[in-house]
Amino acid sequence: MNDPAIITIIFIIAFTALLLSIKTFIDLQKLKKETEKQSEDTADDIQALRKKVVSIQTDCDSTDKIKVIEERLNKLERPMRIAASVSGDNSSFSFAPKPVTPKIPKDGYFGAPKGDAESALFNDQYDELRDECFFSVHYLSTTEAEFEPIDLMRLKSLPAIESVIRYDGCPLKEARGFQLKSKGKVKKQNNYWVVTARAELQMQK
Repeated sequence: MNDPAIITIIFIIAFTALLLSIKTFIDLQKLKKETEKQSEDTADDIQALRKKVVSIQTDCDSTDKIKVIEERLNKLERPMRIAASVSGDNSSFSFAPKPVTPKIPKDGYFGAPKGDAESALFNDQYDELRDECFFSVHYLSTTEAEFEPIDLMRLKSLPAIESVIRYDGCPLKEARGFQLKSKGKVKKQNNYWVVTARAELQMQK
């Protein structure tokens, strides 16, 4: 073991092994970055395809389209499954379109109510305040909302407010103002907003 030639050979072998280890580590890091970039691009493609499926899944003639997209998704997801199995990540990449969450409407305005106290509803909706607007509306969800009068002048111009307003205090024609006690409530049925609770006001002279 004290032979200089043997010591030199052992040193060369050890040094070579060290260099190979460093090179392998660098190559693995480079491959990892490239794989991560490809995975991100693939994930974006998969998400875009899923959105496309959702957009056409209600089309009665879209069966062939969905089948083609599913095949494309499987091709995109296959390398991600392989990478996941190698890294020990057991996350599922099976095709499953994400549910689309309905968007809550932006607050706006209602026009004049229709019907009577037993079946009052709003049919006219507006995004901006106009002369034909009488109530402001705040949407709680895609099917429920609250409303309140915009001002007393508009309220007095309605032929009948009892279908959507309950009030006490002085008579409406003598009132110079009002205090909101509780907002009215509506629920969407078909394309109409049906009044489920009238707004309550305290009229003031």
